[in-house]
Amino acid sequence: MTQFRKKLPILSPFFIALVVLHSLFVDYTVQFPDFISSESSETNLETIKPKVIAENGVIGRISYLESFLVEIESKELPIDTDLEDTKDNVKRVLIGQKLLLGLLLFYLFLTFSTAMTYMFRVWFHKSMAHVLYPVSLVVLLPKIFFQLNLMVQKDIFSYFYFLFLLCTYIFTILAYRTIIKDKEPYEGFQSLQFSSSLEEEGRSPSQTKTGTYFVPIFHVLVIILIGILIGNLIYIPLFLLQKHYVSEFSYFIFFLIGLLSVFYIFNYNKVGGESQNKNWQNLSVSFAYLQYRFLRNGFFSIFTTILIILFVTFLFSLLLFNIDLIQNNLGLFGKTTEF
Repeated sequence: MTQFRKKLPILSPFFIALVVLHSLFVDYTVQFPDFISSESSETNLETIKPKVIAENGVIGRISYLESFLVEIESKELPIDTDLEDTKDNVKRVLIGQKLLLGLLLFYLFLTFSTAMTYMFRVWFHKSMAHVLYPVSLVVLLPKIFFQLNLMVQKDIFSYFYFLFLLCTYIFTILAYRTIIKDKEPYEGFQSLQFSSSLEEEGRSPSQTKTGTYFVPIFHVLVIILIGILIGNLIYIPLFLLQKHYVSEFSYFIFFLIGLLSVFYIFNYNKVGGESQNKNWQNLSVSFAYLQYRFLRNGFFSIFTTILIILFVTFLFSLLLFNIDLIQNNLGLFGKTTEF
């Protein structure tokens, strides 16, 4: 039993991965009746009950939206038909579904990365586990309740899927408890921990120079010039591209992100790979480390953004309080200041 529990952190991510793969193609939603009759017969009571129905997953929705977009852009439509707003709305919904697909794929790869880092005793494994398992427990719970409702509706397939989801949920809890209680050190691939500072090693310290007052002014002018060039040559063209070529722009962005990810994976493999491991093992850990960096930087960005919003809100509230205090008590203003 002890050996089985030690293998659960390797097995449970693959069960979670199967659930994510199923979610890519099949999704569930609650369907409410269109109208409620005033009659009180048993038949009407059955018809007004909400029902859980299976529908296309995110891949099916993307395929449907793309085909719908091609159809409304067809030249067979009347010339006087104005569908520009509809096209823009469909394109934005399509981008949202593609972003959701990207998140699900990232979640799918996270299951693989968590299993690999535990298998190779990598130093950042617990950080990956603290993200995967709590999120999985939240994601699996509504799926279990959907299957319970489908079992009430006499859906045969729901009995088997419910058992699979229940086992996955129990395995996830046990695997997370095993990782939390594990006191053994994780020391694999320690060189990746210092990968950001490796490029500074061997570099001689630069000499500090005392310049005149024109040096910082020159730096400010150069920064302004670079900002103008970046805004006119990069930001404005990108804005126009995403406005008029939504699908092409999204594919271009995903391609650049994938290309940059491959570049980082091979660099992490070169910097932090261990000679006693096989090449696929080093590449797997390098891919997991890239996901770890995405998660860490993402959480830091979200936390920083929340702090900035709270700080600006506090300052604005304090300003309104001071203005209201001056108006009501000191009488320095003749009329209310409008914002």
